[in-house]
Amino acid sequence: MIRKLGIVGVGLIGGSAAMAARRAGFAAEVVGLGRTQENLDTALSRGIVDAASRDPEILADCDLVLLATPVRTLALNAEQIVGQLRPDTVVTDGGSVKVEVVRDCEAILGSRFVGSHPIAGTEDSGAAAADESLFLDAVCVVTPSSETDPAATVLVRQFWEALGMRVVSMDPPSHDRALGVTSHLPHLLAFALAGVAAGERTAIGELLGPSFRDMTRIAASSPEMWRDILLANASTLSDVAGRFAEELEALRLAATRGDGAALESRIRRAGDWKRQTTGGTETTAEIQPSSTPLQGNVRVPGDKSIGHRALLFGGIAQGVTRVRGLSPGADNASTVEVLRGLGIQVDRNGDEALVHGGGFEGLRMPAATLDCGNSGTTMRLCAGLLAGRPFSSRLDGDASLRSRPMARVQGPLAALGAVIETEDGHAPLVVRGRSLKGADVTLSVASAQLKTSVLLAGLQAEGRTVVREPLRSRDHTERLLPHFGVLVEVANDGGIAVQGPVTLRAADVDVPGDPSAAAFWAVAASIVPGSEVHIPDVAMNPTRIGALDVLVAMGADLTRTDKPSVGAEPVADLTVRSAALRGVEVAGETMVRAIDEFPILAVAAAFADGETVFADGAELRHKESDRLATMAAGLQRMGVAVREQPDGLVVEGGGRLAGATVETFGDHRIAMAFAVAALGASGPVRIEDADSIAVSDPRFLAVLETLRAELR
Repeated sequence: MIRKLGIVGVGLIGGSAAMAARRAGFAAEVVGLGRTQENLDTALSRGIVDAASRDPEILADCDLVLLATPVRTLALNAEQIVGQLRPDTVVTDGGSVKVEVVRDCEAILGSRFVGSHPIAGTEDSGAAAADESLFLDAVCVVTPSSETDPAATVLVRQFWEALGMRVVSMDPPSHDRALGVTSHLPHLLAFALAGVAAGERTAIGELLGPSFRDMTRIAASSPEMWRDILLANASTLSDVAGRFAEELEALRLAATRGDGAALESRIRRAGDWKRQTTGGTETTAEIQPSSTPLQGNVRVPGDKSIGHRALLFGGIAQGVTRVRGLSPGADNASTVEVLRGLGIQVDRNGDEALVHGGGFEGLRMPAATLDCGNSGTTMRLCAGLLAGRPFSSRLDGDASLRSRPMARVQGPLAALGAVIETEDGHAPLVVRGRSLKGADVTLSVASAQLKTSVLLAGLQAEGRTVVREPLRSRDHTERLLPHFGVLVEVANDGGIAVQGPVTLRAADVDVPGDPSAAAFWAVAASIVPGSEVHIPDVAMNPTRIGALDVLVAMGADLTRTDKPSVGAEPVADLTVRSAALRGVEVAGETMVRAIDEFPILAVAAAFADGETVFADGAELRHKESDRLATMAAGLQRMGVAVREQPDGLVVEGGGRLAGATVETFGDHRIAMAFAVAALGASGPVRIEDADSIAVSDPRFLAVLETLRAELR
């Protein structure tokens, strides 16, 4: 709670924000600065603000000020009030254009200005239209720049969250592009459609049905406000309006020519997109073959494995841990929410998070089930994290996570005295925390998740804990724990040892790009003739680049330029050019290092000359789906000869893949793999449950289209 909140412009947005802030108890006092006394009198009579004035002096001693005036006046208002503000007063705005506003307001207010856009409103205006429920369950975009004070961003996020909004973070140019499509263009179309109707000579008043009313509702919006918004975002709007005009012209020509097939195809594509993005019953994506080479740069998301560990280690460390480069996918977000459920404050701003740890003792008994979403890493690591706490916890997840084996975490943790309950070997898990004693644990399978879970339990146990695996799994835990002040011993036999109990120290962690994500773009560039794709800042941990090693063995044209390490993780820029691939064998230690990338390697195998044999991958039957069966079925639908084995596949490559509809069973890596396969197919590929891609990278399909558009 702050002492004093200032509202500049007590209209629909400003007045609604004031009312919602008062309802939430966010501010002890709310004051308003306005242009007309009549509107300020309305605000006072409705109890929207405690005090109101046309003099900027009313903002003296405010902790936070919201600029809620038309876009074109925001910088002018910032100049008028800056002399009345304390040096530490934070200022935000409610404008729907951000590049121009952030640039101009930062020049006046400096690092204490944080751009915001609450995506809510009606066609009404003024204090009389203010509604305290306007922001409930709506989205607010916060747009900090490289100059923004992180503490100011935290306060602004807390403000909008207190009003009931879901807060997301974007950079100003990305915001303006997105809003150009989702808000500014729809208003432009509403104005145009209402203008067409107004010019009609035929009486249409009695024929205005729901579809017309829905499409023109916002045509009654404030002309002055929308004049300013459209002018401020004119460059982006010109581009998206041009694209709309092209789409409209294509529909017009198809109708004029009597081309029913073209009309149906475009209408169906629009319907598929609508259902995918707004919760319809279908989530199908149709990917067209690539008619041009892939060209451009792809910055892959931060490595999820490192991100999970950095967040969890920060949660049990003493002090504030800053994690930069987090993946935008749902998995790391699940870990953030579990930490919050355990009483840990996590301030997330885009790909950065501040984790306010209080040691193991700072973890609190959760008030509800901890939802791990789709993230098996979150669930298995938290089983070890919570095993030594003096309370019970329940871990659950979505249907996919509930189908994956969890009994395998019970035995290793039980060796330290932990009690983990499952339902028939599956989630939900109940972790009955108690005192633990160090132990020597040998895992039956090579698994970085199980190894890390045992080590997390060992950090809070009495004595020495050693973990051994049949094969070496990814070693991010061993590399990262010393960064938090933990002594990790690596024995000659590969055993990993820690001595507990130990106190972790907060640290800053930079997360490099995900090599698993890079593998998808490497295969895409390899199979589309003439392609050249650059992938900067990729983690090159030897335990994680099995897929890239396999691709090189298959003949991929992959150039690696090493860069300075990020923490303890080696990093490189990659360049991949199209090349003829050949079949290879993927087994043993190589399969362990490439286990997560199997789906995209199976696609590479389908395009390679000769036979590719995948073996020693029985673990693949226990991922988000049975990946061996799912990939075999999908490739067979596309005309590839595949033989399924108990622990692998035999793929006969070299033929042209056909278009098809493929099932993914909600498995994000399967969906991404078939999106890449579609690029080299002879026809479109329809991918069921394509929304699962957001687990890894919500931007994946958009980036794919960007690479294809570079040469158009």
